[in-house]
Amino acid sequence: MRNSEGIIIIEMRPYQLSTSADLLNILLKYASDLGMDEPTLLSESGADLSTYRLNDERIPAREFNAIWSFIVQQSNDRDFGLHFGERSHAMLSRHLLYALMMKCENVEQAIRKNFQYHNLVTDIIRPGLKVEGSLVYLTWEMGHPSLAPDRHLSESVLALFVSMLRYLTGDQFRLTEVRFAHRSPGNTAEHERIFQAPLVFSQKRNEIVFSRSYLAHSILLANKQTMADLEQLVQKVIHRAYKQNSWNEKVAQFIFKALVEEERIDIETTAGHLAMTARTLQGKLKDEGTSFRKLQEEVRKQLAIGYLKDGHDSICEIALLLGFADQSAFHHAFKRWTGQTPGEYRKIKK
Repeated sequence: MRNSEGIIIIEMRPYQLSTSADLLNILLKYASDLGMDEPTLLSESGADLSTYRLNDERIPAREFNAIWSFIVQQSNDRDFGLHFGERSHAMLSRHLLYALMMKCENVEQAIRKNFQYHNLVTDIIRPGLKVEGSLVYLTWEMGHPSLAPDRHLSESVLALFVSMLRYLTGDQFRLTEVRFAHRSPGNTAEHERIFQAPLVFSQKRNEIVFSRSYLAHSILLANKQTMADLEQLVQKVIHRAYKQNSWNEKVAQFIFKALVEEERIDIETTAGHLAMTARTLQGKLKDEGTSFRKLQEEVRKQLAIGYLKDGHDSICEIALLLGFADQSAFHHAFKRWTGQTPGEYRKIKK
């Protein structure tokens, strides 16, 4: 099914949303620059990070959000999100993910690499890119539908996006429009200074809009071999950061993302994404009592149920979206999963 913004949502086994220690440290450094004391922040915010820091683990969303909310409140800055997004880019530009982006061939490749490995920084939000005609829409959503972004988080993400794109284009980047899901805060002088583009509030989603021509902009330090080497390192770091996630969860998440984005999905592609051979991945899944085929079937089933409940797509279209050769193959698979045909299921759920 789709949420109110038309984004497909399915019920999958949840995994703990988290952020990297890097992002937390950038937030704490920014707070320190504003004159806040770190020990006081951590104690008064109610966030308990001792275990995570001691074991070099990622920071759960609930702990990060507690610190974020407390710092926003203590800052007395009505445009905290804008200023944090603008300033944090300078520190994030030294991050491994940014090093990878700067070795990409062009802006589009850099953006897609950023989105592919965005979890290295945080999975609390999920960025997205849509190209329509001559315009590009760069947007994002929360990592789980139960989470609601506050105004400052929304504005910090958009300000960071813009800073990133200016950095990639040598400050040649210009926006067509900026859209905010929240209402206008009244005084938008800082929004105008940072975005330098028309501002629209109370929209369906938070996004920046810009000309498609910027995607082809060459990156000065592009180097294909260095990019490949850095990408391998990024993959290793992500796998280490998510070491507590089971392999079947990682594979299920990748299958889901590929199917939604209508990309090629097989065990070889998935194994490559996870920086291993297909044989190694098969062994890991077997040790967890499952297989790639079983996971693919489960994700397809849940997506099919979501699409059928939603009612926007025909059964034939759903079959193609899920990678079936034809409607008949989807018909037989769905009946095997649920005991009903897609048509019967849709009638019952209407």
